[in-house]
Amino acid sequence: MEIYFTNLDRIQAAIAASGKAGAEVAARALRHEAQEAFARSQDQVPVDTGALKDSGRVRPETGGVFHSGNEVFVELTYGSTAVSYSVPVHENLEAHHPHGNAKYLEIPMAQQAAGAGGRIADKVEALQKGMIK
Repeated sequence: MEIYFTNLDRIQAAIAASGKAGAEVAARALRHEAQEAFARSQDQVPVDTGALKDSGRVRPETGGVFHSGNEVFVELTYGSTAVSYSVPVHENLEAHHPHGNAKYLEIPMAQQAAGAGGRIADKVEALQKGMIK
């Protein structure tokens, strides 16, 4: 699932006005948005043995964001070689889970994405005004 933000023009203008510091604040804000979505997903991921929940990650795991050309991104993932069933559990809307639900990552990401562009732009603009460092 990829999410593209509204207010991208506003974010880009704020970064341009703030230079490298603005880009760093925007990257930190994007990471924060991803961590918020991940925290919500941890409340919704089905739990049987706990392996699926424990496999969840915000990547890069060392912090920050990934860079590719002019794009920056963060990945939220579940599953591993030991937990190969993350996609079927996520996609099966017919399954009953005593704890958690299908779409345990998609729903929180969509919820967090609403307004994320504005929140990121707000943080970069606050940097311009000297309100944050």
